[in-house]
Amino acid sequence: MARALGVICDKKSIQYTSVAEPGPTVEVESDVAVPASVTNRAEQLAWLLDEAREIVRRWKPDLIYVKRSLGGGMSQVSHERYEVEAVVQVAAHREGVPIEMKLTEQVRGSHVPKAKGAYDALLKRSDVAERSNVGKRERYLYAVTALKDLAA
Repeated sequence: MARALGVICDKKSIQYTSVAEPGPTVEVESDVAVPASVTNRAEQLAWLLDEAREIVRRWKPDLIYVKRSLGGGMSQVSHERYEVEAVVQVAAHREGVPIEMKLTEQVRGSHVPKAKGAYDALLKRSDVAERSNVGKRERYLYAVTALKDLAA
């Protein structure tokens, strides 16, 4: 059974969706966030690394797609998000799971041709729209795209 994870990182959290064949069937949609008591950045990243490794061990994906951040400048938030993306990449590498950073445009291109509003239309597709918010819809699309690419 093929399985894939779609991941979106924030400065203090990892949000992920696991999908598997046949289907795709959503196995889990979850977020892990650094506890408020952990304030040192190095400790936050170490905590996120442990959590990311546990996510990979628990769900055993064949492929992980992570939404690649495109910061509008290099704000502190952008730096912190990039750090978390790197932590997820390290976790996948240490667990022996292939991982790719993907732009929204690359995910959209796997499903529909380029056109004005194409990505927004994709987010409204019935299997996508049943997710409760845009973040979950995007994670689902990243996971489904990874699963589709595994089958190719």
